[in-house]
Amino acid sequence: MTTTSSPMPYYASHIARQERAIDMEIPDSGIDARHCVRMVEDYHLLDFSERLNTSSYVNVVFEPEEERVAMMGLKVNLADQTVYPESFRMHNDTLNMIAKLWHCPVPDDFDSYGCYAGAGTVGSTEACLLAGLALKFRWRKWYAKKKGMAEHEVRGVYPNLVISTMFQAAWEKLFKYMDIEPRFIAPSYKTFTLDPNKIGDHIDDQTIGVVCIMGNHYGGQYDPVWAMSQKLDEINKAKGLEVGIHVDAASGGFIAPFQEGLPPWDFRLPNVLSISASGHKFGNSCCGTGWVVWRQRKGLSENVAINVSYLGGSADSYTLNFSRPAQGIYVQFYKLLRLGKEGYAEQVRNQMSVATFLREGLKSIKVDGKSIFTILDAVGMSEQKLCLPVVTAMINPDLGLPFDDIDLQHIIAQGCEVGIAH
Repeated sequence: MTTTSSPMPYYASHIARQERAIDMEIPDSGIDARHCVRMVEDYHLLDFSERLNTSSYVNVVFEPEEERVAMMGLKVNLADQTVYPESFRMHNDTLNMIAKLWHCPVPDDFDSYGCYAGAGTVGSTEACLLAGLALKFRWRKWYAKKKGMAEHEVRGVYPNLVISTMFQAAWEKLFKYMDIEPRFIAPSYKTFTLDPNKIGDHIDDQTIGVVCIMGNHYGGQYDPVWAMSQKLDEINKAKGLEVGIHVDAASGGFIAPFQEGLPPWDFRLPNVLSISASGHKFGNSCCGTGWVVWRQRKGLSENVAINVSYLGGSADSYTLNFSRPAQGIYVQFYKLLRLGKEGYAEQVRNQMSVATFLREGLKSIKVDGKSIFTILDAVGMSEQKLCLPVVTAMINPDLGLPFDDIDLQHIIAQGCEVGIAH
């Protein structure tokens, strides 16, 4: 970088100046704003286009008004509830809309708090971690009472959580960071869903809960939460347990509510204790938006919430981190009002139609009469109509082609980049 005392009058990339990125350091003097923007653009333009990202399920399309709203939220630290009370009111209003979408019963203390039990989080990862911790602390209290153990004694017991091997990577953080044993159940390749009849052997008095996935990110299948709840009733009664369900609706939380004919999967089932979702996926907020809602606040205040007293006020924080910008809340609030239930339902119908078009197109591509692609998503495998609007395919191994799925993905991405550039 330049070491002159005045802003650099010309623009040149670090490559042109024969500097390696690994050697970059803060310049002694500032650089002209135009050149700073150009340098950021150089990095950004060499990435793939955001709209070609088919893997991370993140919304990247925003209306001008939406971007304006996001910029407002970017300046607000949501942790400072006493400084930005109206922004936190917006957080609570958004939380209430989502809790009602998932049929959460109105908590007994609603009048005291003005909102359901839950929080806006940094993606569904933080939401899953918070839900897992709540399950762990709930179990600790129950287990200590059952075994007559003191608090320091029960802390030494290693609990477990039952979950399908179709889990998203966020749960690995819970297992590793929070000392929880994962008890994985591998689903059948015919369904890719958790089988209620297989959970009994994995549950004991050290089980904190069962995770059901509403829309796995491989083929879009929904775990049968309704059947899982019924099975848990039998297991809890037979073993004298109180094991509940967390629904990981990272992808399906803003899809399933708008699909007609789906059996109850949310708080309508009494065994569902909490639900998490990514607002930045099909909720259409911006990247870094997540949500977690609990059935009730009881047990959360003393175990999960941290009371913060500063700047002349007192407020509870349910999140793992404090300081975070409010743009995800602002955009989510905007989007829920902008689309409404009818808009989200229409969006889901459109997304399912697009998925059908892509799926049928892939199925029609053949070599010597044999299909190049094997369809792995819920619709392609079992003709499920109620699932995520995704398409999953692999190259037919029987063809013996000299390239694999990853090679094809790279070529398609490069081709799209060239097409956009021209």
